[in-house]
Amino acid sequence: MKYEGQVNVNASRQEIMSYMDNVEKLVPCFPKIKQFSKNQDGSYDVIGSVGIGFIKGEYRANVKLEKINDESLKMTAKGKGMNSNVDIDATIQVQNNLIKYSAEVKVSGTLATVGARMMGSAVEGIVNDLFSCFKKQIEKT
Repeated sequence: MKYEGQVNVNASRQEIMSYMDNVEKLVPCFPKIKQFSKNQDGSYDVIGSVGIGFIKGEYRANVKLEKINDESLKMTAKGKGMNSNVDIDATIQVQNNLIKYSAEVKVSGTLATVGARMMGSAVEGIVNDLFSCFKKQIEKT
């Protein structure tokens, strides 16, 4: 599944990149994060909970955020939980006061089979909420 979108932010490119390049600032926007810790390789281990339709439970993920250049970031996440696996490869580009994102999400296991019909709209809602939260947090500073 591929998700793309953009958010206008009332901030400069430098302010946006400063925020987006700091995982500790981003974490509060992710839904229902219970715990996160930084690894020696710069990635983060995350524990949280999620619900898609009637399928609810805890997940564990490894998330890595890499700065590509002064305008782009790459985020990869590999998660497991609820008898499912989720891999996310996302690119985030900042152009002036605009955040553009593109994410490829691969799901296997229970979520892919039982929750397939609900998955697309649920993930799209989570992604939209996430970037709306980023916008609010950036504009606060």
